[in-house]
Amino acid sequence: MLGMRVISLTIHGPRGGRTFDLDHSFVAVHGPTNTGKTSLADAISYCMGQKVRWKKAFGDFVTKCELHVRIGNSEYILHRSLGAAGADIEVTNIGHEFVASLSVKKNGDPSQPSFSDWILTELHLKQAIDPDAIRALGAERTRLTFTDLWQYLYRTQSELDRQVILHAGGRASARKALFELLFGLSSTDERLLEAKLSESRKIIREQKSTVQSVQAFFAESGTSPDQAAAEHREAERELERVTSELAPLRSHVADWEKKRTVLRNEHDGARKAWARAAAAIERQDMKPVPGTLDHSGHAPVSCPACGQGVRSGRADAGACDLCLQIKPRKTPIPTRGPVGSVNTDEEFPRASTALDQARQALQEHEANEPHDTRASIEELSNKKSAYRERLDQLTPRIEALRDLFAGADAAKAEAKQVERKLKTVRAQIVDREVTLDELEEYFYEEVKNIDLPWFVGSATLDRKSYLPLIDGQEFEQLGGGTKAAVNVAYSFALLAFSTRLTIDYGEKPLLPCFLVVDAIRKNIGANAEDKNLSDRLYQRASSAGTHLMVRGKGQVIVLDNDGPSEGVRRTGAFKEIKLSYTEPLIPGVSHSDTGEDPHV
Repeated sequence: MLGMRVISLTIHGPRGGRTFDLDHSFVAVHGPTNTGKTSLADAISYCMGQKVRWKKAFGDFVTKCELHVRIGNSEYILHRSLGAAGADIEVTNIGHEFVASLSVKKNGDPSQPSFSDWILTELHLKQAIDPDAIRALGAERTRLTFTDLWQYLYRTQSELDRQVILHAGGRASARKALFELLFGLSSTDERLLEAKLSESRKIIREQKSTVQSVQAFFAESGTSPDQAAAEHREAERELERVTSELAPLRSHVADWEKKRTVLRNEHDGARKAWARAAAAIERQDMKPVPGTLDHSGHAPVSCPACGQGVRSGRADAGACDLCLQIKPRKTPIPTRGPVGSVNTDEEFPRASTALDQARQALQEHEANEPHDTRASIEELSNKKSAYRERLDQLTPRIEALRDLFAGADAAKAEAKQVERKLKTVRAQIVDREVTLDELEEYFYEEVKNIDLPWFVGSATLDRKSYLPLIDGQEFEQLGGGTKAAVNVAYSFALLAFSTRLTIDYGEKPLLPCFLVVDAIRKNIGANAEDKNLSDRLYQRASSAGTHLMVRGKGQVIVLDNDGPSEGVRRTGAFKEIKLSYTEPLIPGVSHSDTGEDPHV
């Protein structure tokens, strides 16, 4: 595992900037309350892509933070602004050349590189902690990020007197899973199977939710799934029957409409032929011929063809020459002969006959219009719409039930199969107990060297939760000051265990050689016994830093109101950052809570 070290931290604000040199394996930051110790650690955390609840002065008087960090043999400067502009971290090299712009949003644009992906890759942990195979599954609940890892690298004040791994909140299972992965108690294959199992269980939960919605629908409709299925089958049969009955009726109406169109076209053609013949007659000389005179020698007063009276003048176009009836003459009227190519004596009667026949055929066909058939079609169409509407209501519910039962069987079968594989993979981790025994030895040594006043001699780890057990007492049973001291010892044990195995055994454990503790003396009193305990805590922090210095990697940063003990100072193996009201974290801001100078 690669070591990580903060080289420097720079903060910028309207009152100027300030840079803190932190380039040492052991750094002690101390000063009175509200001079900015926690804000300094939070600024490091912020540049590492974490959410921070700033104290008032920092939020009001700091606009940007820059963190110079070494990861392995590479050095980068992480730039992050406060406020809305802090959604991204800009990464440059030590020559201030642009490297990347990284998103810190948990559910940001997947096409944009995230800070978590980048730094896990730099730490050679990407495929171990957040493998692409788990991401491809879409199993968000089982994904681990750098934020989960950071919980082990930055021990905040609020974390020191709480459970180290299992604690209140939604990330408890993620922290335990990460612990197992970091120390070889689990594997990437096991996590992948756990992710698949999580997805199978998610499908089962979604199916239960679907069952509830389907059941609610059936309850509202006053039926049951079985009744609805029967009604669905009946509606499908009726829909099929109605559809089959509609087909011949619609075909009959279509044939009638088609024939009416043909008859109308024939009638229109006959009408046009008759009109042409009538127009030809109109253009002829219409003087009566001798054969049409009566016995007195005068023109007849009635038409010899149809027997009706003849008006003076000429008849309208389209009517008989002697009367207005559109009927063929009984007796041909002599004419002067054909006009052009039309023989009026023959064409006009023929056209009139054809027109009468066409009109009669059309009238007879229209008299037989299928009104009853149209009514039947309308009635059946309404029934079809009603059946279709009911099927639209029932089909998704019925299909949901079918898919639900099929999916439930498949998901349960897959879950069982994954559980069997998971059990096999876990059984293959034969050194699990050996690893816990070794880690337990490191923890025991730390507790013994801190020498808790009431410690009898038993410091172990719970095999299920991995939480400390001191003289048989669970972590939650310990008092505030003791709990914090035990938590510090636990963190130093994890760091020492990781440092040794990283060098001696290569890849595991995966915990980076880096630790920030705020505050190392939390909830410890001020009497002589408490002071001695504080000195021993500082000595253990110094010892951890010395180990890292010897190994040539990593860093320990501790924060507290009081500085290192005299024994630590005599070694000189540390870098000291001393804050005060005259030399606070933020230039020109004496009090980190209010931004005011308490001495004024």
